[in-house]
Amino acid sequence: MPSLSQNVKNRVRKLPKPSNSAQALQPLFEAVSNALYAIEDKVEMDEYFKGEVVVRVDGLSKPKNVRIEVSDDGIGLDKVRFAAFCELDTAFKRKKGGKGVGRLFWLDAFDRIKVESAYTEQDSLKNRAFSFRLSESDQIVPSDEFETDKAKGATGTSIVFHGLKSGPYTDQFPKKTDTFLRYFSSHFIADFLMGKSPKVTVVLNGEAHEYPASISELVVGERLEAPSTKSEEYGTLNITGFKCRPSASAGLEGRHQLHLLANGRTVETRKIDNLLGLFGIQDGEHDDLVFHGCISGEYLDERVNEGRTAFNIPEKKLKEICRYCADIVKSELLQDSIAEYAEERRKSYEKFVREHPIYGFDETEVQLERVPFHAMSAEDFAAGLVKYQIRREEERQQAIEQVIKSIEHLENIPSDFQDTVIKAAADIQRSEQLALAQHVVRRKLVLELLDKLIKRLRKIPSTEGKDRQDRHQLESTLHSFICPMFVRGDDPNERRSRAHDLWIVDERFAFTRAFSSDKRLDALISDGGSADRPDLALWDLAFGMGVANDQSEEVDLSEPLRKMMIVEFKHPGRKEYPKPEDQIEQQITKYLAQLKNSELESFDRDRIRIADDCIFYCYVVADIVGDLRTQLSSWETTANQQGRIRPLKGDYRGSIEVVQWRDLVNDAWQRNAATMLAAGLKRHNSTMA
Repeated sequence: MPSLSQNVKNRVRKLPKPSNSAQALQPLFEAVSNALYAIEDKVEMDEYFKGEVVVRVDGLSKPKNVRIEVSDDGIGLDKVRFAAFCELDTAFKRKKGGKGVGRLFWLDAFDRIKVESAYTEQDSLKNRAFSFRLSESDQIVPSDEFETDKAKGATGTSIVFHGLKSGPYTDQFPKKTDTFLRYFSSHFIADFLMGKSPKVTVVLNGEAHEYPASISELVVGERLEAPSTKSEEYGTLNITGFKCRPSASAGLEGRHQLHLLANGRTVETRKIDNLLGLFGIQDGEHDDLVFHGCISGEYLDERVNEGRTAFNIPEKKLKEICRYCADIVKSELLQDSIAEYAEERRKSYEKFVREHPIYGFDETEVQLERVPFHAMSAEDFAAGLVKYQIRREEERQQAIEQVIKSIEHLENIPSDFQDTVIKAAADIQRSEQLALAQHVVRRKLVLELLDKLIKRLRKIPSTEGKDRQDRHQLESTLHSFICPMFVRGDDPNERRSRAHDLWIVDERFAFTRAFSSDKRLDALISDGGSADRPDLALWDLAFGMGVANDQSEEVDLSEPLRKMMIVEFKHPGRKEYPKPEDQIEQQITKYLAQLKNSELESFDRDRIRIADDCIFYCYVVADIVGDLRTQLSSWETTANQQGRIRPLKGDYRGSIEVVQWRDLVNDAWQRNAATMLAAGLKRHNSTMA
């Protein structure tokens, strides 16, 4: 009866084409795998036989002219094996995972292929040689000529490949020695690590590289065997691990690797850096080792494609397998390293929560379970927890809304209503406490930095030259730190004005936009003024509390300003005030003379009149030393006995108070301390020197 015939050319045409270097090397890898199988078959006949595979590559940089020879001293192409070679999709190597299509990849990739083999038959040595070509028929053409030494007295096979075909193979085939070796090493690394491979020598342009010796030298310590685990889904998976020097992962993506094997050969290598969490693994004097794990089992053997280049397993399922195996690696093979990492991770998280208390809304262990195991940085923790934070706030909001609806609509109050209300109130309190803690921590950092700036400024003398330039720069920095310079807070186009720290001066100005910072009076007063620039001018406290910034609120601008604040900053540690304009009272009254009875012009052209009886609260922040101590000797002392104060007289109402830098900061610390207590935090004990 008729039977189906094979169309070899069409079969080869339909093979998947390479899209990267690893795939372009697959035909060569198939030839090397065949050589390893031939040696394994010979070992079954002679347990003392070791065997060797030699791969010689010449002209690597010119793919169209490259010559590659793969030689082994294995069992050779005897009658049975040659028959299998001649049969498409042969089942001869099925028990070893062979699909019978590897040599079709040779035809797809190379222009010319020559096979030479020596084998034994009835105790005598036989030889065969043939060309292997892509054609409609007669793909195997016998030859009497040998170009290798396979006719010289020992069994084995040599395959010689000449020239890559134009197209995907020439485009993707690695052209550099180090690239070639990286891909070769990574493809067979499982064989080399597991110790199942005979000696393999790769000779590139005359330079020899020996395996598995090259890989074995990278292994530190003994191999790690995990207890065989069996799951309903994956069956039994065997996991063998190795701690290696970092160069073992050269050419691979990531540091730590899982090699997924099918029938003893690597099919896919996956990085598991994030699954392990570790950067480096410790072992004795080494602390930067990488992990390589080899995974095998029937589940993988039965689900590999015919070219053994990929698994017929959905990507989602492959990721689940890697996660499953990584968990076993952590619990069975790397317990000590993982425990040490987990402790460091906990410390990093606790530091993160101290700096960002708003994320500490649940127990530490619960929160750590919610973030990826590799999370160690503030950004990682925040990214992992923000969805839970949002979800928690939404649930809290819904619970409160439900309580409100219950109060409005229930005729009969349920017995557990009191508990529901108490829980809702507690949730609100806890949320506010976390937000307050976040606010306190941020202020704490601000005050610490302010402390450093002031101390640094005190060390710079009031002299000419570079010291004077440094002093001026740091003075500007100090001013800008409290409030950006050259801005108006009511300028809607000035984003810097929304990032001030005026709460250091007065808590009521924490969110104010009603201020002018180092702006000329002629730019502030509608009818003009001088070029004088008060360091800070802040107007009516109603504005300071933010009322005028809420567009939904109607503000009666016909009411004149009855309160203003003027603030001047003096260089910390400054001792010389020799000029008339350095007199504190003279400088302040010069500003007031222009402000009183004038109008401030806002950015929407509204005018705010300053009342004739406006009270001016004037503050000068300075160190009372040197000339300033003499200048203020007749002034009253403040309640803390450290500052000086004098009421304004004559045409002006209000006062001028000189506040020492240390008192300004200490007062801010005291206010922050009260907030810390409310937030459930301890006060950072810091005071100005």
